[in-house]
Amino acid sequence: MKHNKMTPIALSVGLLFCCAAHAADSVEPVEKSDALKQVTVKGRRNAPASVERVNAKTIQEQMIRDTRDLVRYSPDVGIVDNGRHLKGFAMRGVEGNRVGISVDGVSLPDSEENTLYARYGNFNPSRLSIDPELVGNIDIVKGADSFQSGSGALGGNVNYRTLDAGNIVQPDKKFGTLVRSGYATKNREWTNTVGFGFQGDSVDAVLLYSQRYGHQMKSRGEGPEYRYSQSQHPDPAKHRNHSYLAKINWQIAPAHRIGIAANGQNGGNYTDERSYTSYGSAWREADDKHKRINFNTYYEYTPESPWLSMLKADYDYQYTDLRAVNYAGGRNRQTDEKELDEIKDRSMTTRFQRFTLRMDSQPFRAAGQHVLSLKAFISRRNFETLNEDQINIASNARYGNPPDTVRETIQYPVRTTQYGLSIKDNITWSPVFSGQFGVRYDSEKLKPLDLNAPCSRACTAEGKPDGANLSNWSGFAGLYAQINPTWKIGYNFSSGYRVPTASEMYFTFTNAYGTWKSNRDLKPERSINHTLSLQANHQRGMFDLNVYHSSYRDFLFEQTNLIEQTQYGRTFQTPMSQTVNIDKARISGLEIKSSLNLSEGWKLSGTLGYSHGKLSDAKSLLSIQPLKAVIGLDYERPDGKWGVFSRLTYLGGKKPRDAKVEEIKDRCLEYEYDYWTDEEVCTKTEQYKEIATYKYLNKKAYVFDLYGFYRPAKNLTLRAGVYNLFNRKYHTWDALRGINANSTTNSVDRNGKGLERYYAPGRNYAVSLEWKF
Repeated sequence: MKHNKMTPIALSVGLLFCCAAHAADSVEPVEKSDALKQVTVKGRRNAPASVERVNAKTIQEQMIRDTRDLVRYSPDVGIVDNGRHLKGFAMRGVEGNRVGISVDGVSLPDSEENTLYARYGNFNPSRLSIDPELVGNIDIVKGADSFQSGSGALGGNVNYRTLDAGNIVQPDKKFGTLVRSGYATKNREWTNTVGFGFQGDSVDAVLLYSQRYGHQMKSRGEGPEYRYSQSQHPDPAKHRNHSYLAKINWQIAPAHRIGIAANGQNGGNYTDERSYTSYGSAWREADDKHKRINFNTYYEYTPESPWLSMLKADYDYQYTDLRAVNYAGGRNRQTDEKELDEIKDRSMTTRFQRFTLRMDSQPFRAAGQHVLSLKAFISRRNFETLNEDQINIASNARYGNPPDTVRETIQYPVRTTQYGLSIKDNITWSPVFSGQFGVRYDSEKLKPLDLNAPCSRACTAEGKPDGANLSNWSGFAGLYAQINPTWKIGYNFSSGYRVPTASEMYFTFTNAYGTWKSNRDLKPERSINHTLSLQANHQRGMFDLNVYHSSYRDFLFEQTNLIEQTQYGRTFQTPMSQTVNIDKARISGLEIKSSLNLSEGWKLSGTLGYSHGKLSDAKSLLSIQPLKAVIGLDYERPDGKWGVFSRLTYLGGKKPRDAKVEEIKDRCLEYEYDYWTDEEVCTKTEQYKEIATYKYLNKKAYVFDLYGFYRPAKNLTLRAGVYNLFNRKYHTWDALRGINANSTTNSVDRNGKGLERYYAPGRNYAVSLEWKF
């Protein structure tokens, strides 16, 4: 008989939960102190799902520099790691475009990618984000959240809130300056930030600029191979990013307030793709560029009214440009030097505008106390792609000719017009019972526009595509009971949806190696989430248990069928891919967080996340995260002079039964005897699909981090940390599941040598110096 074993760290976390729960019952509850509020992770009262909030203090304390660092200690949350590109988050069993990302309430564009794009790596399908240096709060909403975030929040949403003047200006001053510089050895990255703030009686403003530059992420792997898919070292890369933020708010009268804000970033990551694998001695270098601009202006009216609390009008504008410039060619046979033969410049641009009107009521009584919030909006988003290539550079140069140029697009531009209405009600029936309810309606119209450049035969063969009209209802409901001043129980229901991207609905392409067909009849994906929660907040600590069940339907998947094609007198099998609504999925799990305040300054904390589920057929959802547990022991001197924090993380291994995928394989149907080789030779083959275990599974690992701060002066803070202190060699599941099985990029050789470059960084250090005055 096989016995289940509990890992030591899981056992420790379990004991901590018991201790925290016991402590919550053992002492009379008191009102939480300000110090406790700073370190407690908690959800918003009006949130329709479980929320983990990361504030500016935690961002700097843990030296969070990117999305990997953000989820380092978060259970049941991962990232979508695809080598050169990070494509968002994985949450509640889904990933990528099924988890929303927004900046100050404006959603960032979806990743526009299919298996053709991924196979060659000529595009930049990254999900945009924002530099943490510009961020004041991050809300990680776990569970369907389309009521708040709209399309894309099937499994959750990550909303970044930018800094305000109060994050820079000291409480007793009107003007403030921030200067911060940091360095991380894991990717040899420097981060330099300067900011200014003003906080007056009627005007507040903030201005901030940040620059970071560094190299590729290091790997604990090793070996003699440096080229092609068997390369055992990360591809050399250099990146430089510029980010900025400007805000000003003016209280022009006691009831009237206006404001304007802008934030954005631009940068590039230049990679020498030594692991690129194509014909013979082919090489490629890639320059992935990004640009984002967000702009907002608002008017807010807060009258002395018995029924109206606030009226607010917002205008938002967003521009994004994701671009990949790929330089490729062969090598000189005598010198092995690179010879440039083509430059492929591929861009995807999005322009978005939205007008929003919101109205909040004053509290009123009607079978309980109610606070209503009404919102209406209208928006427009334009998406287009453009390829501007130079080819035959080397061959033409031999004859003194310039390169051939190609300007084309891969699909019709698409305009999406959307309008929506929502209403939310926060209800209090008694000091014990409360609730919240909300419903939202969205209508979206997708309309293909005229071509912005020539397109392929497959693109134009069907003519200009018809538009599509999609309507979606979403909502949430929550019921809560404050059993006593310490303990609270609750139930949350929420729903989500995701509208198909322009590429999923309209992209089409044909060649001898495969066919991709458009599908104008796609339906939105949908999700429903149920969460039961048990919470305790007390001066001795906190405890938070969430048990959830999520169901998904009308999943959008790229389905591959095998078809026969006849070209040049030869009949052969080829894959035909098309995005379809094909599947359902169910995912259940639990998440536990707890902290226990020990003697003065000491704190013990723990988190644990576990989820399990699968698709309606035999395939698995690879985005479901393995078991993860974190336990921490911290000390912070009561006067805030210095503090030391430790984290021991257990990363569970992915089990074979939870990693089933569909593969296309070949088998021989007929053999003939070959007299020349004296062997049986296959003369007729056929392709078939088979469910198999994913090739690359991670093993469990323990990782220990130690970090802290010291304030030699009131406004000067030195931070330092050592991560993976014991130099463990391990893979993360997110890194391995992003490997492309059949691709020229981000792939691994058959012997598995290339897996060495996917190891997480070994022991690495980070340091930061901050001065506020």
